[in-house]
Amino acid sequence: MMVPKSLISTFRRRLPLMGVLLFSLALPLFAARGPEPLLRLPLEPFGFQPLSEQFLLAGSSMLTIHYVDNQHLLLTFSARHLLKRLPDEPEDDMDRTIDAVLLELPSGHVLARTTWRTHDHGQYLWSLGHGHFLLRIRDTLTTFAPLANLATGQPFAEHPFLSTDDRRIAVVILSPDADLLTVETVKRTPPARKPKTPLFGPTSVEPAPEPKVVQINFYRLHVPTEPGTQVKASPAGAVRSRGAGGLPVSVAGYLSTVDQGHQHYAFDFHSYAGKVDELSPFDSTCPPFPLFVSHSEFIVFGCRTGQTIGAVGGFNMRGQEMWEQGLFGDFIAPSLVYAPSSGRFALSRVLLHSSAVADQPISADEISAQTVVVYQTDSGKQVFHADCTPVERAGQNFALAPDGLSLALIHADAIEIYRLPPLTPKEENAVKLAQTSAPPENDLPVHFVSQLSPSTEEADSTVQPEAQPANAVAPTTANTTAPDLTQTPPPANAVPATEPSGDAAQATGDPVPEEHRKPPTLYTLPTDKPSDRPSSSDRPKDTPQ
Repeated sequence: MMVPKSLISTFRRRLPLMGVLLFSLALPLFAARGPEPLLRLPLEPFGFQPLSEQFLLAGSSMLTIHYVDNQHLLLTFSARHLLKRLPDEPEDDMDRTIDAVLLELPSGHVLARTTWRTHDHGQYLWSLGHGHFLLRIRDTLTTFAPLANLATGQPFAEHPFLSTDDRRIAVVILSPDADLLTVETVKRTPPARKPKTPLFGPTSVEPAPEPKVVQINFYRLHVPTEPGTQVKASPAGAVRSRGAGGLPVSVAGYLSTVDQGHQHYAFDFHSYAGKVDELSPFDSTCPPFPLFVSHSEFIVFGCRTGQTIGAVGGFNMRGQEMWEQGLFGDFIAPSLVYAPSSGRFALSRVLLHSSAVADQPISADEISAQTVVVYQTDSGKQVFHADCTPVERAGQNFALAPDGLSLALIHADAIEIYRLPPLTPKEENAVKLAQTSAPPENDLPVHFVSQLSPSTEEADSTVQPEAQPANAVAPTTANTTAPDLTQTPPPANAVPATEPSGDAAQATGDPVPEEHRKPPTLYTLPTDKPSDRPSSSDRPKDTPQ
């Protein structure tokens, strides 16, 4: 909280010299004082030991915290245990052990714990909601429900979900409501061999690696609310891309960005049933990136000057831009968590003292803080703000409760629980309105009628659809074969195959005839760099190896 200068002057006139000095020394402490946590649980009693700053800043997934329900937490962290040598272990494996601890709130009592062995430093854990979790070990995904299975004596019993044979999992993304799973895979390749050094003549050179074609498979998830039942999945289509990254998709449709020229953009919502809804426009000096935060609301990140992300806005499916505000400071590694039932989401950013070179390692002296802000989606109101320590680039060191009324984060080697303000009657009505304005769900395959971004111009015809989950539910609609949506896009002034009809809704709400509307584009997220476009915290910041 900033202290008004007039107030400082008043105190200085009334206090003696020593009092002025003491007050001046204490003032920064008052100004830096943040909200007090409702509960603080030190990590050391759970077996936690300080983590490597090098791995934390590199984007390795080293420490996670998730709500199981509103009264229980799942804490996981890299731990130091003896590792047995495995037969036929790949040369590029980076084995480590992860301790998982199920905690009861507010007592902090340990209800159960286990240890996993992972083979890389990528993200290994995702929350599916209703107490269910998705675990990745190499290229195998399993599910478990620790609280529901606590009475069985095997709380961390895993159930088969999805496994790949000749492909490596590159990215796993969950929708805000955890009802759509995106799995992106690439062809598995052996580790690069060192060039041979002959006695005479030039050193042999290994052939250049072939471009990696990304297979993107979609699955509709059916997460049970009753104990004793398992997560089910329905294959929901597949596409191919030349680069990994997120697409703004939901179970009902997807968002496309329309470049209208003069740094003016608009958004279309394409239902998988073929309906197109034109939504509110957005001004940005760089191509903006939309991201769903619920079934009927999305946020957009854009630039106010140059190519640096410096603005975020909230939009709904009724064609309204609900709010827009600035994002100040240079930052990297944005990540989000969601509580759609309360109309809230939390955004984490790693703030820098100054801009950094893209794709270059970040040192500790370049980092200012990792800040977490909780937003009310309908108004953009910031209902909470705090910092995380140690700074984790992977961003899984904070979590929103399912009801959106508390936030857990890691700070100063402890779990801190903060109580968030309850929803006002106006906010409760906004949540109900958002739920009723959500596009109708369908069981149609995820498919895109418009061309993708340049990163998806080519495809490998030999790429096959991802393996079906072990518990897959037969799709009600036919084809889940990967469609070839990676053709070279038409010129910028070409007319799209499906021309949206109607007038473009302007910020004022007055309809204005739209002319020469450019084809929509799906933008994939670029690599992690300062002020990069955010992604869900459910997306791995460190791509699984």
